[in-house]
Amino acid sequence: MYLRYLPSALIKHQASSDLILLQEWWFDDKFTTIFDKATSHLFERIAERRPDGSGGMRDDGMCCLVRKKGALELVKSGRVLTGPQRIAQIVQCRERCKNGSAGRNVFIANSHLSFPGDDDARINDKRQAIEAGIILEALTKASHEYELDTTISEHEALEIICGDFNSNSCGGAASLLESSPYNFVNCASATAQQMLTNVGGPVNIGVTHCDHLGNKVSVDHIFLRLKRRLAQTSINGKAKSSSTKKERCAALAFGYLDEKGSRIVNVKRDDILIEGKTVLSDHRPVTAEILWPRVIANETFDSDLYINVTMPLDPLEPAWGIVE
Repeated sequence: MYLRYLPSALIKHQASSDLILLQEWWFDDKFTTIFDKATSHLFERIAERRPDGSGGMRDDGMCCLVRKKGALELVKSGRVLTGPQRIAQIVQCRERCKNGSAGRNVFIANSHLSFPGDDDARINDKRQAIEAGIILEALTKASHEYELDTTISEHEALEIICGDFNSNSCGGAASLLESSPYNFVNCASATAQQMLTNVGGPVNIGVTHCDHLGNKVSVDHIFLRLKRRLAQTSINGKAKSSSTKKERCAALAFGYLDEKGSRIVNVKRDDILIEGKTVLSDHRPVTAEILWPRVIANETFDSDLYINVTMPLDPLEPAWGIVE
């Protein structure tokens, strides 16, 4: 599965992407007509407006594109208010399965945190962390509501939070998502860890945006985690979960999400080309490739195949965490 977070200028040239997430989407009729003419044969589009703070709606918002012939199909979209005039788009997609099996779900929070406009950096950091917490709660709620409605005894899903954080990977918002018990994995950091291990050199996704003040910053992030609800066993009429203790560990930091090979394998920042020239205008596209193999009933995996890729740095820690 390929996840792309892109500016609209590159949409037409990213037809292999299963998901494309956009902030600052404009609802202007002329714009949407031109956009749909170039992309509607490739992608299904769903967008959410943001409020103007006085009871009305603004002309902009957020947009999610799902490739019509891709690995996922769109289920639904909604929004959560993160500030007087800011929202996050909460999207549910489901795997397309050709063999009749039930498709696993992907829950996405398309995010745009507030600009750090206060002179006190601590205030900016705290505000963005609060917004990230609201988004995290909304995404968790959407996933939990699906679980209550489904009859599937074993439920596995990907949860993704991404977009313009208006802060770097060391900020309060990013740190909250990566902290226990949430255990989201920063895709760029995981890829960097993999490269450091393989080639011994520094890796940095670099500048993704030149803001309106002229600052060159790295603020566009993709975070994800694998969520699994294990089958429950009834004891004395009560359901008992067999899930393990939630732990943050080295395997997660390297992008390994479970024992069957689910992994973040490639994250990069692309250039924007206009008439053959590279420009830094607005945000550069950040892309991630995710491996998410299925386990077929009665199929077994040789654990030795994964010993080198899931062994944590501390042998006393579990190789990965399970997030309920």
